[in-house]
Amino acid sequence: MKFDFKDFEVGTAENPAGPTGCTVFNFPRGAIAAIDVRGGAAAVREQSSIEEGNSWGWVDAIVLAGGSTYGLESASGVMRELLKQRDNSVHFSKIPSVPAAIVYDFSGRNNAIYPDITLGAQAFKNRRTNEVSVGAAGAGSFVTVGKFFGKKFSERSGQGAAFYESQGIKIFALTVVNAVGNIMAEDGTILAGSKDPESGKRLSIPDELIKASPSTLNDIYKGNTTISILITNANLDRGQLKRLAVMTHTGMARSIEPFHTPDDGDTLFVVSTYSKDVHGEQKSPDVSKLGTIAAKIMQNAVRNAIE
Repeated sequence: MKFDFKDFEVGTAENPAGPTGCTVFNFPRGAIAAIDVRGGAAAVREQSSIEEGNSWGWVDAIVLAGGSTYGLESASGVMRELLKQRDNSVHFSKIPSVPAAIVYDFSGRNNAIYPDITLGAQAFKNRRTNEVSVGAAGAGSFVTVGKFFGKKFSERSGQGAAFYESQGIKIFALTVVNAVGNIMAEDGTILAGSKDPESGKRLSIPDELIKASPSTLNDIYKGNTTISILITNANLDRGQLKRLAVMTHTGMARSIEPFHTPDDGDTLFVVSTYSKDVHGEQKSPDVSKLGTIAAKIMQNAVRNAIE
C-alpha cells in the first residue's frame, strides 16, 4: 500500500520457514509516543518508557512481531542497527528507545521459529518511505481471526493499513489482526471469522453465546492478540496522545467482536512526529475530532487486513 507521510520509514521481514515475521517503524527525527494496553494477555517491551506518567516518552523505532514473547527479541536487532548508525556511541543521548509488541503466531505450525535479532535487523534494513506491505506480511505473516469457538472456525488474516490526510493533518494506521473475535463490516455483517467448517456459515459470537447454556461458556481458544500503531504529524502532547490512543482503541471494537478479552493481548501505540502546525501556529488540533477520525481510519485498517 502506498501513502504520503515522509516522517517515518517502515520495513517488513519474513521467515517463510515459520512462517513468521516482523514490522518495523523507524523515526529518523525521533517522535513522542503513548501506549494503550487493553488485552488481558499482552506482552510488550519498553512499555514503561512511554506510559503517560513517565518523564521520557521518546521513541526512535517501534516493532510489531510474531513469535509470542520470543519475538520481542527482534527489537534488539533494530537496536543493533541503530547502534551502528550512531557510530557505536553509548552516550546516554544516543541510546535508542525501541518499544515492541507481539502476536502469538505458533498456532497451526509445528516449529519454534520466531522473529529473532537477525530478522529484526533485516526488517530495519528493508525500511521504505510511503509504502508498506499488507496481508500476510511482516508481523501478519501467519495470523487468524474468529477463533472464539475453536481453531477450526478461524480464517486467515494479516496486517492491514490505512491512511488519511486533510488540510495537512496526516494519520497512518497499521494493525496486525490475530483476534479471537470476528471481523465486522460497517453494516454489522461478519467479514471473517467463526466460519462453520461444515455449513460454511459464519456465526455471530454474541448470538451463539446468548443461545448457549452456561456450561458451554468455557475454554475460549488461547493465543490471540491485535497489535496496532497509529502515527500522526499533529502536534500533540503526551496527555493528548494517550486520549487519542484510548479513542482509537475503543473505536476498533466496531470492527472486531469481541475485543479486549482476557485471551487477547491487544496493544496500541500512538505516535506524534510533531511536524504539523495548525494554522501556522504551535497549536494542537481538537483531540475529540482527531480521535473520532483516527478510530475510523484504524477500523479501515482492520478490514484491510482480511480483505
